[in-house]
Amino acid sequence: MVNVKEIEGNNFKIKRSANGERILSFKSNICIGCGLCESTCPVSAIEIDAVAPSERNYEKFTTYFSGHEKITQNYELFTNKTKDVVKVTIDEDKCVLCGMCSGVCPASALNLDIDGVSIKDIDAYPTLISSAVIDEDKCVFCKRCEVACPRGSITINRELPKRADLVTGEIEVCEDECIYCGACAELCPAEAIVVDKTTGEESIVIDKEKCVYCLVCKKACPVNAIKAVCRSCSYGEYELDPAKAVITGDAIIDDETCIRCGWCAGVCSEDAPIVEKPFEGYVNVDEEKCGVCGACADLCPCNALEVPKTTGPVRGVPVNVKEEFCIKCGACAKACPNGALEVVRTKINYTPTSSKTWIAAFNALLN
Repeated sequence: MVNVKEIEGNNFKIKRSANGERILSFKSNICIGCGLCESTCPVSAIEIDAVAPSERNYEKFTTYFSGHEKITQNYELFTNKTKDVVKVTIDEDKCVLCGMCSGVCPASALNLDIDGVSIKDIDAYPTLISSAVIDEDKCVFCKRCEVACPRGSITINRELPKRADLVTGEIEVCEDECIYCGACAELCPAEAIVVDKTTGEESIVIDKEKCVYCLVCKKACPVNAIKAVCRSCSYGEYELDPAKAVITGDAIIDDETCIRCGWCAGVCSEDAPIVEKPFEGYVNVDEEKCGVCGACADLCPCNALEVPKTTGPVRGVPVNVKEEFCIKCGACAKACPNGALEVVRTKINYTPTSSKTWIAAFNALLN
């Protein structure tokens, strides 16, 4: 049986058609370079392109500097790479297409299909248990999760109510009195007024769809040409329909790129996101070894590492791990040129299996 490798850009597929078709596909853009596939492969067919190869000179990684921008510059300078590189190489002659790399990949960058069906959908194959969902009944569509997501995996589509459903009033301009000075337009916080001061063509237009009846224009008019009243303020909100004042929308999580870091849940005030992580454990940072170079923070797919910002020496002040957002993938430890980080996994959540081979593969990832 011969495996055939097809390469397209930074992605590849390894195919074998014998007693059914097996296809192992790799998507470089969602790979996090954690190395779990490399350490799990039973035939040593996988090699991770090291973020900080040991043969390079990393003396300047221990130089003190300030700011994350400098960290990124150093990373690109001393590795001579960008993040969009081929991170995984698989020897197709060695690969037996067993699917273990696919089963342990927390980013779903590797996937094995058997006769067109992913092993993640085949009960006989165990897979990591992880998920992220947003309860739209609780969500207020504030977009905080969308902004916080380090992978850009969340999209919040929201529809705001019309201003007319939030505030009502009346406004008109007596053009016989208006001198078209433009003070109302300049002061209008809603930018609802347009004044044409052209001699002989003077005009004033108020967009009532934008107007919030704040009465700023009325108070500012030097000739009292604007007549306005805010009915919501004067007569109470009983004239407004509360149902029309509700923000609606939908929250979408891209399951392919989501890394289950939990930032969405961490910033949500309404407890709408529910996140289940594949690994449990913690991260140790050796203060003596940590050079505060920032390579770990720059490579962390979860934005779970903070680098001290200082203009002075930072020995003894290592990177800070935000454990609540860490998925214990190990990408930081693999990136660290000084071996200062240790990722300890105490539990792996995966679907039940009776295969001793698969159980051994998962257990090997525990510390």
